[in-house]
Amino acid sequence: MPETAGKPRVRSYSHVGVATTDLDAARAFYIGLLGFEELPRPDLGPGMWLRVGDLQLHFVQTDDMPTPGGGLPHIALYVADADFDPLVADLRAAEVPFLIEPFHNGEVWAAFVSDPAGNFVELTTLGPLPSREASA
Repeated sequence: MPETAGKPRVRSYSHVGVATTDLDAARAFYIGLLGFEELPRPDLGPGMWLRVGDLQLHFVQTDDMPTPGGGLPHIALYVADADFDPLVADLRAAEVPFLIEPFHNGEVWAAFVSDPAGNFVELTTLGPLPSREASA
């Protein structure tokens, strides 16, 4: 595996992906009861993005729980634009399995890989939300 000591390739968490079979019920619970704020979301099919303080939850509606290949429960790690392609190249060189090849959705780059235990990990150029204190 390539040596990356001293190189902060992953800068932060981006979001946590959550699958749901009932988007309306999830919206009522997380927005109506818990007070989360809905964020704008690209057209990726049924789903919603929510602000939780300075963090995000991304929901994808699915028929079954979980749904491999899309809407899958995952952690998403923020990678700066300049680090995305080199990191993808290093992962390929290390023969890390890609569950979803790198793609651009019109706003950000993303790819899904499998960690050694089989957990789904999204690498994305979608950074964390700006702190409410910083924007005040």
